[in-house]
This record gives sequence, C-alpha cells and structure tokens, in this order.
Amino acid sequence: MWPLQSAILLVGAIFIYAANPWRKKVPSYKGEGTFSFLGDALDYAMRPVDLVTKATAQCGSIFSLQILTVYTVWLRGNALNKIYLETREDVWSFTGGMGIFLNKIIDSGYWNHYKTLLSSLSKYVNRSAAQQYTLAVSVEETQKAAAEWQMQEDLPLFGSISFLVHKIIVRTLMGQDFYESNMRELVDLLHAMEADIGSLFSFVLPDWVPHPPARRLKRARQRVKEIFLERLHQREVIGTESSRTLPDYIAFTMEDKSTAPLSDLMPSHHTLLMFAAHTSTAASISWSLISLMRHPEMLKRVTAELRGHPDEDSLLLQACIKESSRLYSGFQMLRLARKEVVIPTTKISVPKGAIVSISPYSTHHDPANFPNPEEWDPERWITDSGDLVLIDNRSEAGAKFIPFGAGCHRCVGEKMANIMVSKTLASLLRDYDVEWASPDVPRVTDFSALDFGKIGSPWLKGDVGIRVMKV
Repeated sequence: MWPLQSAILLVGAIFIYAANPWRKKVPSYKGEGTFSFLGDALDYAMRPVDLVTKATAQCGSIFSLQILTVYTVWLRGNALNKIYLETREDVWSFTGGMGIFLNKIIDSGYWNHYKTLLSSLSKYVNRSAAQQYTLAVSVEETQKAAAEWQMQEDLPLFGSISFLVHKIIVRTLMGQDFYESNMRELVDLLHAMEADIGSLFSFVLPDWVPHPPARRLKRARQRVKEIFLERLHQREVIGTESSRTLPDYIAFTMEDKSTAPLSDLMPSHHTLLMFAAHTSTAASISWSLISLMRHPEMLKRVTAELRGHPDEDSLLLQACIKESSRLYSGFQMLRLARKEVVIPTTKISVPKGAIVSISPYSTHHDPANFPNPEEWDPERWITDSGDLVLIDNRSEAGAKFIPFGAGCHRCVGEKMANIMVSKTLASLLRDYDVEWASPDVPRVTDFSALDFGKIGSPWLKGDVGIRVMKV
C-alpha cells in the first residue's frame, strides 16, 4: 500500500510542477536539472536554510517554492516580515498554515474555538499568580533534576533539558494530577508525535492519506484524549470545590465561563500547547548552556553575577538568553492565504491557497540586522546605560527580532516561556557548575549541525554530553 501512495505522490508532484497554475503570479525558484523539484524537496527536508538562501539570491525578496505538492510563497526582509506579521487572520491564516502539521494531532472542530481558547491562555499567563506558580515550579523541578544529573558522567543535554521542560509544562498547565499519573507517558507521546509531524510526508500529503506517520499520529492523539478524559473525570469525582483551588491552567479553564463548555477540546488544546511550549523552550535553555560553555569567560561572569546576588535577576544572563534565541531561532513561520492579495508596495499577487512564509532564522542571521551574525555576542543586547536592548518591530524599519513573532500573531505564552528559561538557567547555574562530559567534546562536536525537523527552534543533531557538579 505504501509504495503505491509514494508513486501517486511522485506522479502528482510531477504534474503540479509541470502545470503549476500559480507560477506566473510570484517569481519561482528554478533548481538545476529536469527533476530539480525532487532535489528541492530533499534540500527542504535536510538543508532548508541553504535552499531559501539560494532562492533569495536567484529571485529576490519575494519568491515561490514548489515542495512536491505544497506551494509556498516566501517573503524576505524586515519590511516584508512586518507586513506578514500584521496581516489579518482572515487574509493570511496562522491556524490554516500550522494546520498542515497540527491537524493530524487535534480533533476536527478545534479551530472553530481556537480564539476563545487562546484568549483564555492569555488571561491565565498574565495573572501574577500563574507567573509565580510557573516560577516556583521551574525552580523546584530544576533543583530536583540537577540533583539527579550530578550522578551522571555523560548527560545528554537536549534530551535531559527536554524532559525537565516537559515536567514544568505538565505541572503548570495541566496540573499535579497529570504530573503524578501521566507525565512519563505524555513525554513519550510528545516525542513520538514530534518525529512523525516532522516527516516530509506529513508536510506534503493531505490529512486524509493514511500513510504510516499519519496512522501513528492518530493513535497518539487518541491516547492523549483518553488520558485527559480520565484525569478530568477524577477531578469531577474529587469535587468542584477542591478543583477550584488548583493553580494550573486546566483548573482555570474549567472555571472560566467561556471555556468550561469546551472541556472535550482540552486534549487538542493541550497537545498544541505542549508543542508550542516545549521545543523552543528546551532549545533556548540548551543552546544558552552550550554557548556559555563554549565561552568560558562569559560563563564565569554569569555564574559570579548569579552567585554574588542570589536574590536578583542577572542582566548578563538575560542578554545571553536573548542572544541564544537570536542565533538559534525557528526556520520558518507558516500561514495559509485565505484570499488572493497583492503584497503592499509591489505588483506581486499571492494566490489563494498558497502557504506564505517568513524565516526568523534567516532574519536573525542577516548582517544588516545584527553585525557579525554568526558570532554569539550577548553584550550586543546591553546598552551603554546597562539596560537590555529592546527592539521595536512596529517601527518603520520593520521586524528584525521575532523569536516570538510580532504584531497580531505574537506568541501569547511568551511571558511563561521566558520565566521557564530564565529561572531554570538561573537555578541551575547558581548551585551547579557545568562542563563538557569530556575535554574533546568541543573538538569533535559539529555545533552547526542544526535539526530543524521539530516545530520551533532547532536542536543539535546527535545531542551533546555535559557534566553537572554541585558547587
């Protein structure tokens, strides 16, 4: 069955490539050779940054890529980033674009209530009680994890930080009952879904095609739903008054009149939140640690600042986090064109049905935005007066720093993610020294081998080993 599906996909891709009705609307990148579209698909899966760089050099700041059955319009540059991020949802749809990946892990009907559920998350995240709870959980879970990590001689950094972040997310968003009963299974389901969603077939094949990754995603979605139904049922058994005192996000939604009737959508909602909160948060913590270890003098300064003023936030650590977020940001954002629209200041028309993308990663590596962009330089984020540099993406210059998006599509979970990252790193570095698992790690590790296969910021291919030691 699967070889037949692959053959149908290949024939369909050849037909679309040869008779693409959209090709005249947007300048299209032309690869080399008769069957270049197959090579383009491979490059998109394995070397996406290189492909977009080549297309920009060939076509300019607006171009299209045909990745097998998916037609994508790319916008490059700060001004176009701003246009993209400020365009209304009914024109270029975030939910439609991300739906290419996420429809396979959520229930039908979820997007009909997405704005209501997103609004509830915004209200929860902006509550001081929620922020204090996230802070306390982040510190507590980091201390517990570090006590275990110091027993290991070769700790896989991304894998270990991923598990820590997942535990924080489950406790703060889902609750202590999910944490105690289902935390381990939920992280296994998350990683399995990440692997299958990141496959090229999940990107280019319609939702109704029953390819192996899609079938596994359906089973994982069903299991997540079973876990939620069981836990929510137990909360009903315990009683409303007891549930009302819980500090987690699920308890908040069950008390909110706008979201309480949507309890059947909570499995889908929290699956999306796991994806949104996990990958980039784990990457930010891990890359910050890697960068500090690769710059021992900066690591020494940060730890001295944290240990010398244990009750204060470290400005230097915040600068390190921002610089790591810049250097190791997500490759692309995706939106679906709901209607045909002419890009302002141009005569180029983006057709209805196209995927529209910008690249935070390429934007952050543009020397016009950040001099010496490949260099990790936290002090670029500290002003002469000793404050953090703040970049206004709404200015006439356009959007040049977009790890959390901007405009009407800025990530509502930004505050919570920042708390998790900063408090996890501060808690770890105040009480523990970190170093490479062996002296030859920096020499044998290719730190440029970025894995863009996950939704969000890249991880390091193959991971890297470290040691954690109590001060």
